[in-house]
Amino acid sequence: MKYLKIKIALIFLLGMTLSQLKANENVVTCDAYFTYEVYDGPIPGAGGITFFNQSIGDYTEVSWDFGDGGFSNDSSAFVDYFYAIDGVYNVCMTVWNDQECQETFCTDVIVGSLSDICNLTDCVFPGDANKDGEANFYDLLDLGIGNGLTGIQRPNATIEWVGQLAPDWAQETIEGVNYKHLDCDGNGIIDNDDALAITLNYTPMNAPNPTTETSAPLIHIDFDQDTIYINPDTLSANIQVTAHLKIGNQVLPAENIYGLALYLGYSSDLVFEDSISVAYNDNSFFGSSDEVFWLPNNQYAEEQMDLGITRVDGNSVDGFGKIGEVVYIINSDIIDGRIDDGDAHFIVSVNGVKMIDSTGNILDINLENTPSTLVFTKVDNEPTATNSIELGQEIDLFPNPATDRVLISIPDLIGEYLEVFNNFGQTLFEQNINDTQIELNTRDWNPGIYFVKIKTTEGVVSKRFVLN
Repeated sequence: MKYLKIKIALIFLLGMTLSQLKANENVVTCDAYFTYEVYDGPIPGAGGITFFNQSIGDYTEVSWDFGDGGFSNDSSAFVDYFYAIDGVYNVCMTVWNDQECQETFCTDVIVGSLSDICNLTDCVFPGDANKDGEANFYDLLDLGIGNGLTGIQRPNATIEWVGQLAPDWAQETIEGVNYKHLDCDGNGIIDNDDALAITLNYTPMNAPNPTTETSAPLIHIDFDQDTIYINPDTLSANIQVTAHLKIGNQVLPAENIYGLALYLGYSSDLVFEDSISVAYNDNSFFGSSDEVFWLPNNQYAEEQMDLGITRVDGNSVDGFGKIGEVVYIINSDIIDGRIDDGDAHFIVSVNGVKMIDSTGNILDINLENTPSTLVFTKVDNEPTATNSIELGQEIDLFPNPATDRVLISIPDLIGEYLEVFNNFGQTLFEQNINDTQIELNTRDWNPGIYFVKIKTTEGVVSKRFVLN
């Protein structure tokens, strides 16, 4: 009896399987799809579109909705339709039969000039992720926020700077920009490949700095040295200068930071165009190089180095320190010619800063210590060098940072005169040195970076101090 029950069960299961296979053989499919092109036939007039029916399956009926109130049940291989007004129309095609098979396909159809259409609808210009009309590293910040998200591919997508129709994605940025703009290459995913459209269609960054907040992290440039001493008799090679981009300090670190875009201004007449190089600091608190998008773009004609950096994992970070460095090669002939009349100054400024958190909110910044200045000064009794370490150790400058006064002590040297200038190279104060200690009254000076050049019988020393 036991084996009889097993046999009956097996027969039942086999019957069910055969019935299912037979049912599958009778499945009816309908796949709606069409393409279109501008009408090119004998009927005169504008606004004509030819639709090509490329649907497949077992459908028997077709319905067209041309998006302007016009309809048709034409099931031909192609259908000509004429629009009275140029524009973008959402055209839908539905195919079905009487066996519960039905499918609809819709897409936007352009009638007329695309350049005109983009004035009427939300076209994508590849690289302009934030929809401000330009492609630059402010757009990179949005790519970092949207990294990894997927959506509808852009039909006939290219990365050329032309307006392109694209279906909306489900998401928008905090500024109300649809995420289809972040998908710069139109392949349906936001990733670092979209940055190619930014660099291809690049416009130099040009934006004012936000208001400086003293309670925010400082963004500034530090040179390897304050002063480079030039002896024209021994100057033969061009001079390499390194500028370090830094954010915050131990007292005021950056908090909840996700992306940063800015540009560094410099004097292009002092440097060789092809000599400027930029490197990301892989030990930066931002993360290792595989955790960020980092892009530089030297705009020599504009005298600026554009930089963009953003995390890509959706998580903001806290910290401080060096983000990256820029190396400039200074033309020694130009410097040599300028120091005959006094000091020469190489100035790098931080401009157009935009710093955001992981949702796109703009964070406060502090730019009190920008620009930064490297001084080239002439010496006759020393070889050209980036510093005069032994002589510099003989001179103390304190406190630093300072508020209402600065003391300069030269106990073991004979001072002759000193000169104070600001970060723009402007001389603010000078006097003869008649003592081993000099006090500078800085109570009425503006906050910022200052340099003191001290001439002694042993040589010249430059010291930098910060005034809060």
